[in-house]
Amino acid sequence: MTRRTRPFSGFRRALALTTLTASLAAALPPHAAWAVHMPKVPELTASALTPFTQSDKQIWDAVVPLPDGRMLFEAPAWVGNPGPQLSVRNTDGSFTPYPDADWNAGEGDSARRIIAAAGLTLLPDGTLWVLDSGVPDRKAPPVAQPKLIHIDTRKNIVLGTIAIEKTALHPDSILSGVAVYGNTAYLADSGVAGVLVVDIPAGSTRRFLDRHPALTATRPIQIPGGTLNWGDGRPAAIDSSMIAISPDGHWIVLQAPGNYLARVDTSTFTDPDITPAAMEEIVTQWYKTPSLGGMTIGPDGTLYWSDVSTGSILSYSTGRIPRRLITDPRLTYPGTPGLDGHGHLFVPTMQLDHSAAFQNGKATVKWPVTVYQLTLPTTPPPT
Repeated sequence: MTRRTRPFSGFRRALALTTLTASLAAALPPHAAWAVHMPKVPELTASALTPFTQSDKQIWDAVVPLPDGRMLFEAPAWVGNPGPQLSVRNTDGSFTPYPDADWNAGEGDSARRIIAAAGLTLLPDGTLWVLDSGVPDRKAPPVAQPKLIHIDTRKNIVLGTIAIEKTALHPDSILSGVAVYGNTAYLADSGVAGVLVVDIPAGSTRRFLDRHPALTATRPIQIPGGTLNWGDGRPAAIDSSMIAISPDGHWIVLQAPGNYLARVDTSTFTDPDITPAAMEEIVTQWYKTPSLGGMTIGPDGTLYWSDVSTGSILSYSTGRIPRRLITDPRLTYPGTPGLDGHGHLFVPTMQLDHSAAFQNGKATVKWPVTVYQLTLPTTPPPT
Protein backbone atom coordinates (compact mmCIF):
# COMPACT_ATOMS: atom_id res chain seq x y z
CA MET A 1 0.00 0.00 0.00
CA THR A 2 1.42 3.38 -0.94
CA ARG A 3 1.55 6.09 1.66
CA ARG A 4 -1.14 8.80 1.64
CA THR A 5 -3.78 6.75 -0.18
CA ARG A 6 -4.82 4.43 2.59
CA PRO A 7 -7.82 2.13 2.12
CA PHE A 8 -10.73 1.92 4.50
CA SER A 9 -10.27 -0.81 7.09
CA GLY A 10 -13.43 -2.37 8.46
CA PHE A 11 -11.95 -2.49 11.94
CA ARG A 12 -10.64 1.08 11.70
CA ARG A 13 -14.00 2.35 10.49
CA ALA A 14 -15.93 0.51 13.17
CA LEU A 15 -13.61 1.72 15.91
CA ALA A 16 -13.73 5.33 14.71
CA LEU A 17 -17.51 5.32 14.31
CA THR A 18 -17.96 3.75 17.74
CA THR A 19 -15.78 6.42 19.31
CA LEU A 20 -17.57 9.18 17.39
CA THR A 21 -21.00 7.87 18.34
CA ALA A 22 -20.06 7.70 22.01
CA SER A 23 -18.62 11.22 22.08
CA LEU A 24 -21.62 12.65 20.24
CA ALA A 25 -24.05 10.97 22.57
CA ALA A 26 -22.33 12.64 25.50
CA ALA A 27 -21.84 16.04 23.89
CA LEU A 28 -25.03 16.69 21.96
CA PRO A 29 -28.40 17.75 23.34
CA PRO A 30 -31.47 15.55 22.72
CA HIS A 31 -32.36 17.58 19.61
CA ALA A 32 -29.48 16.45 17.39
CA ALA A 33 -27.80 18.86 14.96
CA TRP A 34 -29.04 16.90 11.97
CA ALA A 35 -32.74 16.86 12.95
CA VAL A 36 -33.73 19.31 10.19
CA HIS A 37 -33.35 17.44 6.91
CA MET A 38 -32.09 18.98 3.70
CA PRO A 39 -35.03 19.64 1.32
CA LYS A 40 -35.14 17.25 -1.62
CA VAL A 41 -36.59 19.76 -4.10
CA PRO A 42 -34.27 22.60 -5.26
CA GLU A 43 -35.50 26.17 -5.02
CA LEU A 44 -33.90 27.43 -8.23
CA THR A 45 -34.34 26.36 -11.82
CA ALA A 46 -31.64 25.73 -14.40
CA SER A 47 -31.87 29.35 -15.64
CA ALA A 48 -30.22 30.53 -12.40
CA LEU A 49 -27.03 28.68 -13.39
CA THR A 50 -25.07 30.17 -16.30
CA PRO A 51 -21.56 29.48 -17.67
CA PHE A 52 -19.02 32.11 -16.58
CA THR A 53 -15.68 30.90 -17.95
CA GLN A 54 -13.97 27.72 -19.10
CA SER A 55 -10.60 26.01 -19.32
CA ASP A 56 -9.48 23.41 -21.84
CA LYS A 57 -6.36 22.35 -19.90
CA GLN A 58 -6.82 22.92 -16.15
CA ILE A 59 -9.10 21.55 -13.44
CA TRP A 60 -9.95 24.42 -11.12
CA ASP A 61 -11.00 23.37 -7.62
CA ALA A 62 -11.56 26.79 -6.03
CA VAL A 63 -12.69 30.28 -7.09
CA VAL A 64 -12.17 33.57 -5.26
CA PRO A 65 -13.87 36.69 -6.71
CA LEU A 66 -12.00 39.94 -6.06
CA PRO A 67 -13.85 43.21 -5.35
CA ASP A 68 -12.55 44.82 -8.55
CA GLY A 69 -14.16 42.17 -10.78
CA ARG A 70 -11.14 39.95 -11.26
CA MET A 71 -11.37 36.26 -10.38
CA LEU A 72 -8.73 33.98 -8.84
CA PHE A 73 -8.56 30.28 -9.73
CA GLU A 74 -6.69 27.45 -8.05
CA ALA A 75 -5.44 24.55 -10.21
CA PRO A 76 -3.80 22.11 -7.75
CA ALA A 77 -0.85 20.03 -8.92
CA TRP A 78 -1.95 16.82 -7.18
CA VAL A 79 -4.84 16.17 -9.59
CA GLY A 80 -2.48 16.31 -12.59
CA ASN A 81 -2.77 19.96 -13.58
CA PRO A 82 -0.15 21.81 -15.61
CA GLY A 83 0.83 25.24 -14.28
CA PRO A 84 0.14 27.87 -13.23
CA GLN A 85 -1.39 26.67 -9.98
CA LEU A 86 -2.81 30.11 -9.21
CA SER A 87 -4.12 32.38 -11.94
CA VAL A 88 -6.25 35.48 -12.25
CA ARG A 89 -8.95 36.18 -14.80
CA ASN A 90 -8.70 39.85 -15.59
CA THR A 91 -11.71 42.02 -16.34
CA ASP A 92 -10.97 41.77 -20.08
CA GLY A 93 -11.23 37.96 -19.90
CA SER A 94 -7.49 37.27 -20.16
CA PHE A 95 -5.66 34.96 -17.73
CA THR A 96 -2.26 35.52 -16.13
CA PRO A 97 -0.31 33.63 -13.41
CA TYR A 98 -0.90 35.04 -9.95
CA PRO A 99 0.64 36.92 -8.31
CA ASP A 100 3.21 36.50 -11.11
CA ALA A 101 4.99 33.91 -13.22
CA ASP A 102 7.91 33.53 -10.80
CA TRP A 103 5.67 32.37 -7.95
CA ASN A 104 4.20 29.78 -10.33
CA ALA A 105 7.52 28.58 -11.72
CA GLY A 106 8.18 24.86 -12.01
CA GLU A 107 11.72 25.14 -10.67
CA GLY A 108 13.68 27.31 -8.30
CA ASP A 109 13.76 28.20 -4.61
CA SER A 110 10.84 26.36 -2.98
CA ALA A 111 10.47 29.16 -0.43
CA ARG A 112 9.67 31.65 -3.21
CA ARG A 113 7.28 29.66 -5.40
CA ILE A 114 4.05 27.71 -5.06
CA ILE A 115 4.84 24.01 -4.80
CA ALA A 116 1.34 22.65 -4.20
CA ALA A 117 -1.57 25.08 -3.88
CA ALA A 118 -3.98 23.67 -1.31
CA GLY A 119 -6.39 26.45 -0.34
CA LEU A 120 -6.90 30.20 -0.43
CA THR A 121 -8.98 32.70 1.48
CA LEU A 122 -9.62 36.41 0.93
CA LEU A 123 -9.83 38.73 3.94
CA PRO A 124 -11.92 41.91 4.26
CA ASP A 125 -8.75 44.02 4.05
CA GLY A 126 -8.15 42.78 0.49
CA THR A 127 -5.26 40.49 1.33
CA LEU A 128 -5.18 36.84 0.30
CA TRP A 129 -3.74 33.89 2.20
CA VAL A 130 -2.63 30.93 0.08
CA LEU A 131 -1.77 27.56 1.59
CA ASP A 132 1.07 25.64 -0.04
CA SER A 133 1.07 22.04 1.22
CA GLY A 134 4.44 21.19 -0.31
CA VAL A 135 2.89 17.91 -1.54
CA PRO A 136 2.28 17.99 -5.31
CA ASP A 137 1.63 14.22 -5.38
CA ARG A 138 -0.47 12.62 -2.63
CA LYS A 139 1.14 9.24 -3.34
CA ALA A 140 4.66 10.57 -2.72
CA PRO A 141 6.54 12.29 0.11
CA PRO A 142 6.48 16.09 0.40
CA VAL A 143 9.00 17.98 -1.68
CA ALA A 144 9.01 21.13 0.46
CA GLN A 145 7.98 22.41 3.87
CA PRO A 146 4.38 23.67 3.85
CA LYS A 147 3.88 27.42 4.06
CA LEU A 148 1.37 30.24 4.03
CA ILE A 149 1.75 32.97 1.43
CA HIS A 150 0.29 36.43 2.15
CA ILE A 151 -0.63 38.48 -0.94
CA ASP A 152 -1.85 42.04 -1.34
CA THR A 153 -4.47 41.68 -4.11
CA ARG A 154 -4.60 45.42 -4.74
CA LYS A 155 -0.88 45.68 -5.47
CA ASN A 156 -0.52 42.02 -6.57
CA ILE A 157 2.59 41.50 -4.47
CA VAL A 158 3.60 38.93 -1.87
CA LEU A 159 3.75 40.52 1.57
CA GLY A 160 5.45 37.60 3.25
CA THR A 161 5.41 33.88 3.97
CA ILE A 162 5.13 31.72 7.08
CA ALA A 163 6.74 28.27 7.17
CA ILE A 164 4.60 25.72 9.01
CA GLU A 165 6.64 24.24 11.84
CA LYS A 166 7.62 20.62 11.32
CA THR A 167 6.79 19.79 14.95
CA ALA A 168 3.09 20.26 14.10
CA LEU A 169 3.22 17.78 11.22
CA HIS A 170 3.21 14.02 10.81
CA PRO A 171 5.23 12.28 8.07
CA ASP A 172 1.95 11.68 6.19
CA SER A 173 0.48 15.16 6.77
CA ILE A 174 -1.04 16.89 3.74
CA LEU A 175 -2.38 20.32 4.65
CA SER A 176 -5.52 21.23 2.74
CA GLY A 177 -7.71 24.20 3.50
CA VAL A 178 -7.07 27.50 5.26
CA ALA A 179 -9.21 29.90 7.27
CA VAL A 180 -7.92 33.16 8.79
CA TYR A 181 -9.31 35.52 11.39
CA GLY A 182 -7.29 38.37 12.83
CA ASN A 183 -3.81 37.16 13.67
CA THR A 184 -4.65 33.47 13.56
CA ALA A 185 -4.74 30.98 10.71
CA TYR A 186 -6.46 27.60 10.95
CA LEU A 187 -5.32 24.76 8.68
CA ALA A 188 -6.89 21.36 8.08
CA ASP A 189 -4.73 18.25 7.69
CA SER A 190 -6.16 15.90 5.07
CA GLY A 191 -3.38 13.34 5.41
CA VAL A 192 -3.54 12.78 9.17
CA ALA A 193 -6.69 14.33 10.64
CA GLY A 194 -6.12 17.41 12.75
CA VAL A 195 -6.24 21.19 13.01
CA LEU A 196 -3.14 23.37 12.93
CA VAL A 197 -3.41 26.78 14.58
CA VAL A 198 -0.88 29.34 13.36
CA ASP A 199 0.01 32.46 15.34
CA ILE A 200 0.68 34.75 12.38
CA PRO A 201 2.81 37.46 14.10
CA ALA A 202 4.92 34.86 15.92
CA GLY A 203 5.06 32.45 12.99
CA SER A 204 4.44 29.54 15.39
CA THR A 205 2.19 26.53 14.85
CA ARG A 206 0.36 24.22 17.28
CA ARG A 207 -1.53 21.04 16.45
CA PHE A 208 -4.92 20.14 17.93
CA LEU A 209 -7.54 17.38 17.58
CA ASP A 210 -4.93 14.97 16.32
CA ARG A 211 -6.62 11.99 14.61
CA HIS A 212 -9.98 13.02 16.05
CA PRO A 213 -12.65 10.61 14.69
CA ALA A 214 -14.93 13.46 13.56
CA LEU A 215 -12.14 14.74 11.29
CA THR A 216 -10.96 11.33 10.09
CA ALA A 217 -12.22 9.75 6.86
CA THR A 218 -14.57 7.14 8.31
CA ARG A 219 -17.04 7.35 5.41
CA PRO A 220 -16.35 6.92 1.67
CA ILE A 221 -16.90 9.85 -0.70
CA GLN A 222 -20.12 9.29 -2.62
CA ILE A 223 -20.52 10.41 -6.23
CA PRO A 224 -23.45 9.78 -8.60
CA GLY A 225 -21.90 6.50 -9.80
CA GLY A 226 -21.17 5.18 -6.30
CA THR A 227 -17.98 5.45 -4.25
CA LEU A 228 -15.05 7.63 -5.34
CA ASN A 229 -12.09 5.29 -5.82
CA TRP A 230 -8.43 5.74 -6.59
CA GLY A 231 -7.23 4.38 -9.90
CA ASP A 232 -6.48 0.98 -8.35
CA GLY A 233 -10.06 0.60 -7.16
CA ARG A 234 -9.55 1.42 -3.48
CA PRO A 235 -11.95 3.95 -1.91
CA ALA A 236 -10.38 7.39 -1.54
CA ALA A 237 -9.76 8.09 2.14
CA ILE A 238 -9.14 11.83 2.64
CA ASP A 239 -9.25 13.32 6.13
CA SER A 240 -10.39 16.83 7.08
CA SER A 241 -9.67 18.93 3.99
CA MET A 242 -12.33 21.66 4.16
CA ILE A 243 -12.38 24.46 6.69
CA ALA A 244 -14.16 27.79 7.13
CA ILE A 245 -14.45 30.31 9.96
CA SER A 246 -17.45 32.33 11.13
CA PRO A 247 -17.38 36.09 10.44
CA ASP A 248 -16.85 36.80 14.15
CA GLY A 249 -14.02 34.27 14.40
CA HIS A 250 -15.81 32.33 17.14
CA TRP A 251 -16.28 29.04 15.29
CA ILE A 252 -14.54 26.95 12.69
CA VAL A 253 -16.31 24.26 10.70
CA LEU A 254 -14.43 21.35 9.19
CA GLN A 255 -15.17 18.32 7.08
CA ALA A 256 -13.49 15.33 5.56
CA PRO A 257 -15.09 15.08 2.08
CA GLY A 258 -17.16 11.98 2.89
CA ASN A 259 -17.88 12.75 6.54
CA TYR A 260 -20.36 15.02 8.29
CA LEU A 261 -19.80 18.69 9.14
CA ALA A 262 -18.07 19.36 12.47
CA ARG A 263 -17.95 22.62 14.44
CA VAL A 264 -15.33 23.77 16.98
CA ASP A 265 -15.22 26.77 19.33
CA THR A 266 -11.96 28.56 18.53
CA SER A 267 -11.58 29.88 22.10
CA THR A 268 -10.68 26.38 23.25
CA PHE A 269 -7.42 26.54 21.32
CA THR A 270 -6.20 29.35 23.59
CA ASP A 271 -7.77 28.14 26.85
CA PRO A 272 -4.86 27.36 29.21
CA ASP A 273 -7.09 25.38 31.57
CA ILE A 274 -8.67 22.96 29.12
CA THR A 275 -7.78 19.32 29.71
CA PRO A 276 -6.86 16.82 26.97
CA ALA A 277 -10.12 14.97 27.64
CA ALA A 278 -12.16 18.16 27.34
CA MET A 279 -10.31 19.06 24.14
CA GLU A 280 -11.45 15.80 22.57
CA GLU A 281 -15.06 16.67 23.40
CA ILE A 282 -15.14 20.17 21.88
CA VAL A 283 -16.04 18.88 18.40
CA THR A 284 -19.77 18.98 17.67
CA GLN A 285 -21.36 17.27 14.69
CA TRP A 286 -23.08 20.28 13.17
CA TYR A 287 -24.98 18.85 10.23
CA LYS A 288 -25.37 15.52 8.50
CA THR A 289 -23.93 16.71 5.20
CA PRO A 290 -23.56 14.65 2.03
CA SER A 291 -20.15 14.19 0.41
CA LEU A 292 -18.76 17.63 -0.37
CA GLY A 293 -16.40 19.04 -2.97
CA GLY A 294 -15.95 22.34 -1.17
CA MET A 295 -17.54 24.95 1.04
CA THR A 296 -17.40 28.65 1.72
CA ILE A 297 -18.98 31.01 4.22
CA GLY A 298 -20.69 34.32 3.56
CA PRO A 299 -20.36 37.57 5.52
CA ASP A 300 -23.66 36.80 7.27
CA GLY A 301 -22.37 33.40 8.39
CA THR A 302 -24.32 31.35 5.85
CA LEU A 303 -22.46 28.26 4.69
CA TYR A 304 -22.53 27.22 1.04
CA TRP A 305 -21.72 23.60 0.17
CA SER A 306 -20.98 21.84 -3.11
CA ASP A 307 -22.68 18.44 -2.95
CA VAL A 308 -20.76 16.01 -5.19
CA SER A 309 -23.19 13.14 -4.62
CA THR A 310 -26.09 14.85 -6.43
CA GLY A 311 -24.52 17.80 -8.28
CA SER A 312 -26.15 20.36 -5.98
CA ILE A 313 -25.40 23.63 -4.22
CA LEU A 314 -26.69 23.70 -0.66
CA SER A 315 -26.72 26.36 2.04
CA TYR A 316 -27.04 26.40 5.82
CA SER A 317 -27.84 29.60 7.69
CA THR A 318 -26.78 30.67 11.17
CA GLY A 319 -30.36 29.91 12.15
CA ARG A 320 -29.63 26.32 11.10
CA ILE A 321 -31.97 26.40 8.12
CA PRO A 322 -30.84 24.07 5.31
CA ARG A 323 -31.65 24.93 1.69
CA ARG A 324 -31.16 23.03 -1.53
CA LEU A 325 -30.51 25.92 -3.87
CA ILE A 326 -30.06 24.01 -7.12
CA THR A 327 -29.46 20.52 -8.49
CA ASP A 328 -28.18 20.36 -12.05
CA PRO A 329 -26.45 17.68 -14.16
CA ARG A 330 -23.94 20.32 -15.30
CA LEU A 331 -22.51 20.45 -11.77
CA THR A 332 -20.15 17.51 -12.23
CA TYR A 333 -18.20 17.19 -8.97
CA PRO A 334 -18.52 20.87 -7.98
CA GLY A 335 -15.59 22.35 -6.05
CA THR A 336 -15.10 25.22 -3.62
CA PRO A 337 -17.47 28.07 -4.55
CA GLY A 338 -16.79 31.78 -4.24
CA LEU A 339 -19.12 34.69 -3.40
CA ASP A 340 -18.80 37.98 -5.24
CA GLY A 341 -20.72 40.19 -2.80
CA HIS A 342 -23.40 40.94 -5.41
CA GLY A 343 -25.67 37.94 -4.97
CA HIS A 344 -23.70 35.48 -7.09
CA LEU A 345 -21.92 32.26 -6.28
CA PHE A 346 -19.23 31.00 -8.66
CA VAL A 347 -18.87 27.21 -8.80
CA PRO A 348 -16.07 25.26 -10.54
CA THR A 349 -17.00 21.85 -11.93
CA MET A 350 -13.93 19.78 -11.19
CA GLN A 351 -14.81 16.37 -12.60
CA LEU A 352 -12.37 15.23 -9.92
CA ASP A 353 -13.25 11.57 -10.35
CA HIS A 354 -12.05 11.86 -13.98
CA SER A 355 -8.76 13.58 -13.13
CA ALA A 356 -5.40 11.87 -13.53
CA ALA A 357 -5.17 11.31 -9.76
CA PHE A 358 -8.14 8.93 -9.90
CA GLN A 359 -7.54 7.44 -13.37
CA ASN A 360 -4.05 5.95 -13.00
CA GLY A 361 -2.41 9.05 -14.43
CA LYS A 362 -4.60 9.38 -17.56
CA ALA A 363 -7.35 11.94 -17.17
CA THR A 364 -10.76 11.23 -18.70
CA VAL A 365 -12.05 14.76 -18.17
CA LYS A 366 -14.59 16.05 -20.69
CA TRP A 367 -13.10 19.38 -21.69
CA PRO A 368 -13.65 22.22 -21.27
CA VAL A 369 -14.00 22.50 -17.50
CA THR A 370 -16.61 25.16 -16.71
CA VAL A 371 -17.09 27.62 -13.88
CA TYR A 372 -20.75 28.49 -13.43
CA GLN A 373 -22.34 31.60 -12.00
CA LEU A 374 -25.30 30.94 -9.74
CA THR A 375 -27.68 33.82 -8.99
CA LEU A 376 -28.69 33.31 -5.38
CA PRO A 377 -32.32 33.60 -4.29
CA THR A 378 -33.40 36.91 -2.77
CA THR A 379 -36.39 35.44 -0.98
CA PRO A 380 -36.27 33.75 2.42
CA PRO A 381 -36.32 29.95 2.54
CA PRO A 382 -39.70 28.25 2.09
CA THR A 383 -41.40 27.26 5.32
